[in-house]
Amino acid sequence: MPELPEVETIRRDLEILHQQKIIAIYRSDKKMRLESNVDLQSLINVKINQVKRQARYLLIELSNQHTLIIHLGMSGRLSIVNSFSQLKHDHFACQISNQQWLVFNDPRRFGFVDLIANKNLSQHKMLVKLAVEPLSTQFNFQYLKAKLAKKTLNIKTAIMDNQIVVGVGNIYASESLFDAKILPTKSANSLNDNELKKLVASIKKIISNAIEQKGSSIANYHDAKGNLGNFQNNHLVYDKANLPCRVCDTEITRIVQNGRASFYCQKCQK
Repeated sequence: MPELPEVETIRRDLEILHQQKIIAIYRSDKKMRLESNVDLQSLINVKINQVKRQARYLLIELSNQHTLIIHLGMSGRLSIVNSFSQLKHDHFACQISNQQWLVFNDPRRFGFVDLIANKNLSQHKMLVKLAVEPLSTQFNFQYLKAKLAKKTLNIKTAIMDNQIVVGVGNIYASESLFDAKILPTKSANSLNDNELKKLVASIKKIISNAIEQKGSSIANYHDAKGNLGNFQNNHLVYDKANLPCRVCDTEITRIVQNGRASFYCQKCQK
């Protein structure tokens, strides 16, 4: 699944859409994760003001006081292309006034496209419960301490909870915990103040570095221009099971937590 750094990379690629007018729309009749019966043909001749991101959701703000919400799901891709071929798994496309096309392709159909009035955006059912962004000033030691005070679940699962902090997916949770020297199995409310401060700093560092490297290409992720990300070359523990830790040479351990693989070093992380 594209995580926050990958979605932010795509958002930056989509800045080319700013102030462009939508001149054609395509939408498939296939069932997606979120059913929406909104007639997107009404967007023809509407201008794109800007493209924003909230957590893993792309928000295309339009001149008619509405916003297109796009979620890539598990395997979705957004591409900017010169022509639209209407391939099997293309579920949404719009042509803009520079003649290029924005195409959403999703083989597994876990993503979605929806349209909502700006005044109702914060109450959209996929956005209403989202917590703070990891790179925001609101995400700090005091905030995380308060959020985890009564959480007895493991810290890896806790920091992947979008009601605690958004966008820290599986890759970046494992990498952040390694950077902070914290075992993923520790109870969230057992972390001391020093560990919490390190964890906040590590999450911000890992997410920022991943964005700078245009995300991680593990399976099928490409940015909107068709390029691979580079941050997978900087992974220290994720998907490194049985390989030596690059810090201490201890073999990296893989376990499963809440159905997701976790990777860590038993010597570096306590």
